[in-house]
Amino acid sequence: MNILLLHGALGTKRQLAYLADSLDHATCRSLTFTGHGEDEVPADGLSFEHFLRDMDAALEKVDAPVHLFGYSMGGYVALLWAARHPGRVASVATLGTKLVWTTEGLQKELKKLDPPMIEEKVPEFAMGLASAHGPERWKDLVKHTADLMTRLAGSPLLTDEVLSTIECPVLLMVGDRDTTAVPEDTLLTARKLKDAGVMVLPRTRHPFEEVDLDLLITQLSRFWEGMEGE
Repeated sequence: MNILLLHGALGTKRQLAYLADSLDHATCRSLTFTGHGEDEVPADGLSFEHFLRDMDAALEKVDAPVHLFGYSMGGYVALLWAARHPGRVASVATLGTKLVWTTEGLQKELKKLDPPMIEEKVPEFAMGLASAHGPERWKDLVKHTADLMTRLAGSPLLTDEVLSTIECPVLLMVGDRDTTAVPEDTLLTARKLKDAGVMVLPRTRHPFEEVDLDLLITQLSRFWEGMEGE
């Protein structure tokens, strides 16, 4: 079984390291998206085209269909890649992916993407970002992420038409207390996919650090094993 893990915005592949180490009987890959980690943000900024090319490179030598798991922004990228490469994707699972964008929802997210506010209100988060992306580079990454979200809200890439082209089974997971992805929006999106299910994780907010990873691994394993048995 081939699996590719995709981290969320402001993360790196280290975000999913425990998940990667815990998945048995699988060839598990992960990557760090362009502009994250030690990689400088490109001159033209962050874009989903950059992220999709990252996936192209990671899967260039993989012949068999791959199971994709993406957290938050990584889930958005996974669904886009599945739409473009239907024959190469066995399944897509997402967690905490914001799939419906509104002006109100955008403004709510942008308030969280202010470096001075992050340093003042959530200093531990700021320290984590500095460690992952560099003491000064993290602030630039936060600003570019805000720009990326603004463009996405103005022109969503996962349109109804794009969603309708995804052929593989999809599992959309969301926490019952996730105010970013929002369970209701996740259910709404699932209805637009050909073969999708929704799983709401109990007592779970958006941050990946607060997710019950043992529960997540159990649910992913069941989903993937079901695909292998078909």
